This record gives sequence, C-alpha cells and structure tokens, in this order.
Amino acid sequence: MALNFPIIDAHLHWHSPKEMDEGIIKMIIREFPIISSLLDDDKDTKPLLELLDQEGVEKCFIINYMSPRVMGYSFKTNDWVSSFTEESEGRLIPIGGVDPTAIDNAGEAIRPYLESGRLKGIKIHGPHQLVSYSAYTKGLSSQQNLYEVCEELRVPVIFHTGSSVFPRARSKYGDPLELEDVLIDFPKMKVVMAHGGRPFWMREAEYLLGKYRNLLFDLSGIPPKLIPEWFPRFKRYADRTMFASDFPSPGVPGIRKNAENLYSILKDTYKLSESIVRKIFYENANSLI
Repeated sequence: MALNFPIIDAHLHWHSPKEMDEGIIKMIIREFPIISSLLDDDKDTKPLLELLDQEGVEKCFIINYMSPRVMGYSFKTNDWVSSFTEESEGRLIPIGGVDPTAIDNAGEAIRPYLESGRLKGIKIHGPHQLVSYSAYTKGLSSQQNLYEVCEELRVPVIFHTGSSVFPRARSKYGDPLELEDVLIDFPKMKVVMAHGGRPFWMREAEYLLGKYRNLLFDLSGIPPKLIPEWFPRFKRYADRTMFASDFPSPGVPGIRKNAENLYSILKDTYKLSESIVRKIFYENANSLI
C-alpha cells in the first residue's frame, strides 16, 4: 500500500535565523546541512514550499514560540511567522507563542494576533520556557491569563511533552501529567499534546489520552516503529492523532520518509481503516485551522 493522498505536517519548525541563538543554528545545520541554504533569506518562502512539494506535503504548521533564555526567540517571532506565512495561499499555517514568565498578561499580549488570524494557534514549550504547565495553580497569573484567552478564542494550543536535547533546556518541565490541571480547569481549550512525553513519560501520556477524550495527540518526534512499544493502546485514540514530523529536529529522517514509515505501521500493524488513516494524515489537523 502507498501513501497517495494529501498530507498535513502538524509540527514543522521553521524560524528566522535572526531570532535564533547562534549555537542553536549550528546544532541544527550539523544535523541537516540543507537547512543552511534554505535560511539564506528569512522572508523567502519559496525554498520551504519547494521542499514541501518534494516531500508531498500540502500544508504544514510552522511552529514558533517565545523562548528568550534557551533558544533566543523573542516575542517578535510572532510578527515574523505571521508575515512569513501570509503569502503562502494557506499552505503555511502560522503558530506562535508567548512566554508567561517574561510577559505579564500573556493572553492579552497574544490576543491581537489570534483575533486577527495572524496566528492560527500557539505553542507552549515548558522545557524551553523553563516553566511548568500548571504554574498558574501556584500563582503565575500571566499563564492563567494565557489559558483563559486561548480557551475563550478556541484556538489550538500545542504543548511540548517530553525531553529536549538543546543546551539550557530543562526537560523536567516536559512531564505530560502537568497537563492534567489544564485539561480539568480549561475544558473547552483545544489542547494538543506533542511528542507523547517521549522518551520518559509515554505511560503518563497514554493515561491522559485515555481519560480525556478532547485531547489531541501530535506524533512529532516519535519514531513510527516505536509506537507499538511506547503506546500499546494507540488504537484506542488513533482517531485523535495527527501526523507531525518535527522536522528539522535531531533524529528526524525527513518528512516524507517519516510519513511513509508511519503509514506502514498504521496499515500493517494496526490495520486501521482508510478513514482513520486520513484523519491522522490530514483531517484532524485541518479541522484545527
């Protein structure tokens, strides 16, 4: 069987090099030398769109977020990603973010971008923002404000769960169980759990997916061959799962190769119906935008 229908990559990292720490850029280029030439002009979408054409990807979520202390990304990354994607005819979906430990009333700060459609969702990265997802329960009012605004506007919120290999990142903030407070206290928020807590907390991630039927699962950074081992109950929540490559992150073989490997697992190991497979590769992500 072949993967012969349109796909959406729900987690692709593309940032302006002007917003990135120099050491981080060098680390990524070591893994993917092709990135060096693609980043020559941070306003030119042509190289990325050509890459998507080569990889057979119709649309992708362009993941950006604020992380001044770990990655170098400032709040200005939201202006860059919204501008970068606006002429892509809907193929590049702008995802931004705000660090509630660096900006007061983070929700109000990001609201104009969300209400205007300049951003279609936000990414929250605990290990890169050095904060727990439940810090609002201990008095971080700016995080509370961010969650309230995202729930009010019904925009997707993508939470990083699991480790990070980047220097200065603190992986303890990637524990998916920190999301349970969020799921309980903000039941109308569109929560996407990225990475499934890999490589430490897959059991905790599965617990959440089993308990909370409104929780979506983004497969970014998970080798498809390890899904049966890491997520033994995957078939129970496959219909709430999204294909996501995490390209260009360390260990990712490429978007198309990742997609083909996943397709084989879904069809050969899980015997999923074509309708569920299409949800995973296209429909679930498309419904968020």
